[in-house]
Amino acid sequence: MSTINLEINGMEIVAEQGLTILDVAKRAEIHIPTLCAVKDKNSEVPCGLCVVAIDGMDEPVRSCVALAKDGMKIQTDTADLKKVRQEKLALISSTHFGDCKAPCNLTCPGQINVQGYIAHISKGQYEEALRLVMERNPLPFSVGRVCPRFCETRCRRILVDEPVSINHLKRFVADWCMLNNVDLKIPREKLTGKRVAVIGGGPTGLTTAFYLARKGHNVTIFEANPKLGGMLRYGLPDYKIPRDVLDFEMNMILRMGISVRLSQKWGIDFTLQDLKDQGYDAIMLATGAGIDKPLEIPGGRLPQVLSAANFLKDVAVGKKRDYGHRAAVIGGNNIAMEVARSLLRQNVDEVTIIYPRSQEEMPANQRIIREAEKEGVQFLLMYSPVQICESDGTNASACKPGDAGLTVELVRMKLGEPDARGNRQPEAIPGTSNIIHVDTLVSSLGQMACYEGFKGGKLEEAIEITPKNTIKASPRDFTTSILGVYAAGDAVNGTRTVIQSVVAARRAAENIHAQIMDVDKAPADNRFNFTRGKSFDQVNLSNFDGINIKLREKMPERPPETCTQDFDEVKLGFNEQMARREAERCLECGCSAFDSCDLKRLDIEYNVNINKTGMGVKPVYQKDNSHPVIRVDLNKCIFCQTCMNSCEYDALEVTAARVDDNGTAQGLKLSFNDKCVNCGKCAESCTTGALQKKAAYVPIVHEEVKEVRTTCPYCGAGCQLIFKVKGNTIMEVCGAEEHLAPNYGALCVKGRFAHDFVGHKNRLKKPLVRRNGQLVETTWEDALEIVARNLFDLKAMYGPDSISGFSCARASNEENFLMQKFMRTVIGTNNIEHCARL
Repeated sequence: MSTINLEINGMEIVAEQGLTILDVAKRAEIHIPTLCAVKDKNSEVPCGLCVVAIDGMDEPVRSCVALAKDGMKIQTDTADLKKVRQEKLALISSTHFGDCKAPCNLTCPGQINVQGYIAHISKGQYEEALRLVMERNPLPFSVGRVCPRFCETRCRRILVDEPVSINHLKRFVADWCMLNNVDLKIPREKLTGKRVAVIGGGPTGLTTAFYLARKGHNVTIFEANPKLGGMLRYGLPDYKIPRDVLDFEMNMILRMGISVRLSQKWGIDFTLQDLKDQGYDAIMLATGAGIDKPLEIPGGRLPQVLSAANFLKDVAVGKKRDYGHRAAVIGGNNIAMEVARSLLRQNVDEVTIIYPRSQEEMPANQRIIREAEKEGVQFLLMYSPVQICESDGTNASACKPGDAGLTVELVRMKLGEPDARGNRQPEAIPGTSNIIHVDTLVSSLGQMACYEGFKGGKLEEAIEITPKNTIKASPRDFTTSILGVYAAGDAVNGTRTVIQSVVAARRAAENIHAQIMDVDKAPADNRFNFTRGKSFDQVNLSNFDGINIKLREKMPERPPETCTQDFDEVKLGFNEQMARREAERCLECGCSAFDSCDLKRLDIEYNVNINKTGMGVKPVYQKDNSHPVIRVDLNKCIFCQTCMNSCEYDALEVTAARVDDNGTAQGLKLSFNDKCVNCGKCAESCTTGALQKKAAYVPIVHEEVKEVRTTCPYCGAGCQLIFKVKGNTIMEVCGAEEHLAPNYGALCVKGRFAHDFVGHKNRLKKPLVRRNGQLVETTWEDALEIVARNLFDLKAMYGPDSISGFSCARASNEENFLMQKFMRTVIGTNNIEHCARL
């Protein structure tokens, strides 16, 4: 064999003569990007990314066709080459039309793989769906009940009929796993020896503890109340989150090995200095915002004037009190709605919410407002209280006595002129006072983390506070003014949604882990994304051609006239059939090849700004699902022809009607012929997701996937393959490396697509024997003894040739060998056959 000597990026290489520069670089493990080179074949319109610079040549050359020659000095990664590749990628990307991530994924504050868990639900893989949710949200039971559903506002199904009921599906898988006693067995990394104290057992504290425990840290939660949950338990009534559900959720988190110390009040039972002295490496402040802003008007501190947080806590712990027949709630936030609905359940006949703006301007979620209205809560809008007095006239000269416990003077409001930011503040209209009489008034004007700072010790007093009475913490790494002390959630941001608290806590946990372990924080998810339209008005409606109207499943609910009689849950949840039907409504906007798209990977690597350079804006080709195992979407095709050139059977052809002046192919056509054996190699080779395996229906976005090399269990040839496994589910099957015998990366249709039996619900995982006419589970020892005894009896009565043996098609060569030896040596017959030959 003749050899040559050359240099690539300063590395001296001895190579076989006659190879291309690209081949030589691959063998030397030097990366040169390409989208179209497959062995000795290229696209009719080459991608041009594999260009290299050769000393003595003025222009870059394509390494996929240029032969390596003796004495060459080659550079593969110069600034000029990067610029050429960036320009080429921008041109290629300008024709690519599709979504990397689904809009619901992008809109979710938690960046949960929404499309992924819905896909699992559609296939009945509920355990895996919940495991996927908990990758980013350890509180699926609670969030599945109270989330404001940011994701559903961007669901493109709304352009067809109605958005998918995403949050109800999240709740379904959580409830299903609870009812079926599923243990997710979420893995925990090796113990680090580091200790972290988390002050507060609400959503933020629980989430922080969960993710730090997963990292192997020793975490202890210090909670002031007798039970964990924070505002989930003491701020949201049972009709929103039943206590047995909440207890199950808490226990599921504590299974990570988290310690808990209940009824421990910060500043009274312990201080920050105490925790530092006990050897904690970090302290997380997750105390929430549980202090109500005071109602600062005359009479605002009367005994019958309650704060929302205290009222809801009294309700949560079952404290009995007579609230009278009429009550008013001051405020328009979500907490105000729950106060009003809880008052109705405390036998208050008439509950009125008073707010100085219109209903549309209320900070409460409009869905919750409608629920309150439906239950009978009344609204007095564009009014604000001026003063409160007891109905006998004491405490305020303007109040007139009434038949209820409190007299409230209100004034009519209007919106003033816009300020510098364009906001219009409510202003009182002179001479428009009005009087109402109530027995109880509850104030819900918002909440704070503290009132004029924290007490208990020097460190507590040194915590820097914002003007809004929240903890001042860095939005980048969640550090506070005290070294080693972090803060996140409502304690920093004020009252937010549960999912927003979860997100802040997860990010804080990542920073705490990085700092106490002195390692770099894991990089944030790249925001690069091809899209079929960022807003609804940018989405071409031809995307939905052929999709029939199918309205969303209606959540079963208790009627208002009965649900206000108690605190039982109002929304009853989907059953399995409803959940499967609802999941099947998903349009699967995101690309299931998200984790394997070469075009996206190279665009990110070369900093291509597709928002400036452009991408496809509307579909040109109809999607084709006619192939047995492959979905085809030529709107994503960049005419690299890798699929065609990878096929060893010449079973498909990709052509272009013309090539425009920019060098991009137009009028694409892909066709399979009768040589196709459905092996799926073309889809596995696709660089953009234009061809996708139907079996790989779940996009892998940011989840950890384990690659398990194994041997195909079918014909016994011993083909090497790779299972991509997440949790207990095989996500995809691929051929092993191309240099591994006997299949060298190739697989037949069974090897690549016929492994559904592994996770099938009807798969037998224990032996069955027939007793009294019924098949019942038994042990392997018992089953083998029964089989052996029956074979012995048959042989004794009718002779060895009365017995035949068939080896399973999924048996390995070694198992087949043992089977035939058993039949010939032990049984004494040649009646042995292999099912695959039949």
